[in-house]
Parts: sequence; structure tokens; C-alpha cells
Amino acid sequence: MRNKTVISARFESVFIASTVSMVSAYILILTDNVVAGQVVGADAVAAMTLVFPLFTFLLFVSYIIADGLVMMASYAQGREDREEVNRLFSLGIILSVSSGIFFFAAGLLFKDEILSFWEISDQLTNFAGDYYDGLIFLSPIIFANIFIYTIFMAEGLENVCVKASVVAFVVNVSLDIILCRLIGITGIGLATTSGTLASLIVQIYFIASGQTQLHFKKYWSLKKTLQGILYSFYHSVDTLCISILPVLLSVATIENFGEERVIIVTVAVNLITLIIAIYTGLVDCLQPMICQYHAEKNLHSVKKTMSLGIKATVALSLIMTFAGIIFADFLPAMFGVEDETLANEAAEAMKFFLPFTIFLGVTLIYANYYIYIEEMNFGAVVKIILLSVMPFVGMKIGGNFSVNIFWLCVGSSFAVSFALNFVAVKFFGRRNNLLLIDKNILNRQLSYDINTNFDEVMNLTRRAEKDLSVLGIDCKIRDEIILLIEKIGLHAVERAGEKIFRLEVSILLDEGITLIIRDNGEPCDIIKSADEKNFNFREIFTEGTTSNIVDKNYLASGDENRLILKFERRSENV
Repeated sequence: MRNKTVISARFESVFIASTVSMVSAYILILTDNVVAGQVVGADAVAAMTLVFPLFTFLLFVSYIIADGLVMMASYAQGREDREEVNRLFSLGIILSVSSGIFFFAAGLLFKDEILSFWEISDQLTNFAGDYYDGLIFLSPIIFANIFIYTIFMAEGLENVCVKASVVAFVVNVSLDIILCRLIGITGIGLATTSGTLASLIVQIYFIASGQTQLHFKKYWSLKKTLQGILYSFYHSVDTLCISILPVLLSVATIENFGEERVIIVTVAVNLITLIIAIYTGLVDCLQPMICQYHAEKNLHSVKKTMSLGIKATVALSLIMTFAGIIFADFLPAMFGVEDETLANEAAEAMKFFLPFTIFLGVTLIYANYYIYIEEMNFGAVVKIILLSVMPFVGMKIGGNFSVNIFWLCVGSSFAVSFALNFVAVKFFGRRNNLLLIDKNILNRQLSYDINTNFDEVMNLTRRAEKDLSVLGIDCKIRDEIILLIEKIGLHAVERAGEKIFRLEVSILLDEGITLIIRDNGEPCDIIKSADEKNFNFREIFTEGTTSNIVDKNYLASGDENRLILKFERRSENV
């Protein structure tokens, strides 16, 4: 309990939910390939691999709509503007539905042109066309599903996302087996579409039931649409690169090692998809937290959140690497690879590639972080180098040698990308640290994490009083801040009872002083309680006791209470 904080509890909650959702999505892709391999054959799996970039391109476009608007909604939440959150939610729904319909129509019209990109055998072309037919209705469904899922994660409604993912998983897997046996790999595409539709229905039902603060209204803004797309492009450029990466790998493999070795790309792409799914889960945890803290200018909370994110990335990368190496020999058979030579080559290639995924994960987390703190150009460049430029260089070098050296070079490209980012920040950046945090501002902020019990609250008031004195804060304002921390902290103790929760107190010193108090207990608006004379807190918020408070606001978001109090004056010494 002692080591838990509001941030770590929130991170853990979102991470578990996001990882369940992402891993279940990966397992669905894996199931698609396994069922196709076992029921139809390895050629069907190879054909699905060639169509898969189209699916990831749809994901990229859907995230172009979702990510930017949800980032803007998180910034609005950080600025305490709930009305703006609902406007952005409504705008996202309108854009998702209309864009999905557009891509559905384009998919119907340009099917032949899309499939003719590959110079492959007629058998692979027929399989690819069948799978494409099964996915033809996917775009409008997946666009709406991803937008609602993304904003639910930002709103702290991750439990709903888990339920939707579970429903999608059950529907998809069940239909995979049934429809593939009946109509081949067209059935697998239909199963994916049906599972996504089931997830969307669960989320729409939750909104319609009135259990969320999100409300739809007729709203349109070209300016915010363009701003959202700009933000989204920076954030989603990794999705675009990931959709291109299988194409580059397939082309390089066919050119250097022959069409029959595309199945090795299939095994690799499935592993990369799993790894990226885990990292995407981490990114989904960080996005709403970093964006809100950045909007608050709360650097200590930004730093604590990123520390958790990097530690989780390293731990998960090591686990996935060891697990992948252990099970590498069994993977090819799962995809219907019967040729012993190809199976051995695929297993060996993955053993050469996997140890470098730790650099992929850490660099990807930093790249997204730079975008969240509005260093967008730098973050996008890091992503492009990590997922396109350096892997392409690795393919060119490795293609001159063996399959194993090819995959060793691709993996090594992630380590080179990490090193380039480190050098760029440490030696050429304005702020000489990987988080790009201004240490002068950080040193003018205070942050404390405690559990809600009497002793810890009283110890916190003494620590805060000492720290504010060292910073030279005016005695009157200092006493008001300490009084508020004590009374609000004891109020939290009373609310908690025997079920102790966590409390975070942040004091930001800038033009004025901002006191931010978070807890992860049940929703409770202490300002409203004070105004209604509950808990004897009315006097705390009167002008006579806290005359320097110029603004006070309470916001609830998911499983978090946030109270923000702003003071007008601070000491000349700060």
C-alpha cells in the first residue's frame, strides 16, 4: 500500500484494461492466421499477410480521427473545460462515421487496383481477394469503434473497453472457426467485421444508458477538425509506419529470398503485432495522463508517469523476448508451415530479431511522449526513423546475406534508432534530458503522495510548510495552503473510512500558485459539500479564510477526483 500512488493506481488500472484489449486484438489476428493455416493452408495465411497492411492502413486513418481529438479532449480536461470535451466527442463521432462510409465506398470501387499491387501467383491473388471481400464492410464499423474506445480510455472508462474487447473476442473466434469451414478465408474477414461490430454495440449501449459524462450534440468545427488531424498525424504516424513495414519486409523477402519465404514474414509480423499491441497498451495509459498533467504544467506528475511507463516497457520487453525465444520453434507450425526447412528458418530468424525489441518499445514510448508534450515534429521524426528509415536500411544490408542476418539487421535498426534519439536529445536538445523537462520550472514545483490516514496527512502538512518556507512563500498564503491541505486531507480520511485510498498533492509556483489535490476514492465534490455546509468545510472556502483564492474547481474523471485551487499572489523570492 505504501508504494501505491494516485498515478501508479491509475496507470495500473488503465494498463491492465488496455493490455487486455490490445492482447485480445492480437490473439484475434493470431487466431485468424492459425484457423486459416489449419483449415485452408499456408498459402492462405501468406495471402492474408499481404492484405494485412490494408487493415492496418484503416487503423491508421481511424486513429487520424481519434487520437488528435482525444488528445485535445485530454488537454481540455486538464484545463477544466468539460464542455469542450463533449464538443470534441461529438465532432469525433461525426467524422468517424462519415469517413468510414467514404472508405467503404472507395474499397468497393478500387478493389482490383489494390490487389494488383502484388506480383504474385494466381492462387495467392485469389486467396487475397477472398479475404478482402470479408473485410469490405469493416471501415465504417472500425472507425466508430476506435474513436469511442480511445475516448473511453481517456475518460477512465477502461472497464467498458475490456467488456467490449471480450465480446469482440468471443464473437470473432467463434465465427472464425464456423465461417472459415463454410466459406474459406472470406469467412475469417467476416468474423473480424462481426467481432468489431459487437464491440461497437457494447460501447454505444453504455453511452445510451447515461452512465458517462460524454454527451452527443450537433457540433461542427473545421478549425478543430484540422487541428485534430494535425495532432493525430503526429501521434498516429507509427501506425502508418507499421502498416508499411510488412510491405517493405515482404518486398525485400521476395526480392532476396523468394516468394516461399513470405511465410517467415507472416510469423515475424504476427510477433511484431503482439509486441506493438503491448506497447500500444502502454501508450494508451500514458496519453490521457501525460496530456492532462502537461496541460496543468504539473511536471512532477509527468515525470512520475513516464518513470512508470519506461519501467513497465523494459519489464514487458524482457518477458516477451524470453517467451518469444522459448516458443519460436513452435510458431511456424501454428501458421500451417509444413516444410521443415522453412519452419527452422522462421524460428531461427525470430531468435535473431527478438532481443532488440526492448529498444523498439522504449524508443516508441519516448516518441509518443514528445508528441504529448507538444514537441510534435521531434516525436514524429523519431517514429519515422525507428519504424521506417532504419528498418529499411537494415533490410538493404541484411538482404545481401542470409535470412538470419536479414532479421538481425532489422532488429539492430531499433537499437540504432534508440541511440540516435539519445544523442539528439543529450547533445543537441534545449533541455538536456530525455524527458525534455525544464529543471528550473521543476524545482519550483512540489509534489507529495500519501495514503489517506490521519498520521500521513499531518506529516504532509509539516513537510509542505517547511518546503514552502524554503521557497520563500508569503506567510499568509503559506498558512492558507497548509490549512487547505490539512482540512481536505482529513476530509479524505473521513471519506475513506477503513478503505484507504491514495492522495496526491501538487503545488505549482508560476505567476501565481496552484494547489492540485487528487484522490482515487469515490467521487465527491468537496466544493459542493462545503457550500452545502457538509463536513463543516464552508468556512474554508469563504473570503475571510482564503482571501487569496481566485479560482476553485472540482472535476471527476473515471476513478479520479481532482480539486484545483488557484492563488493570485506569491512571494517575490520565488
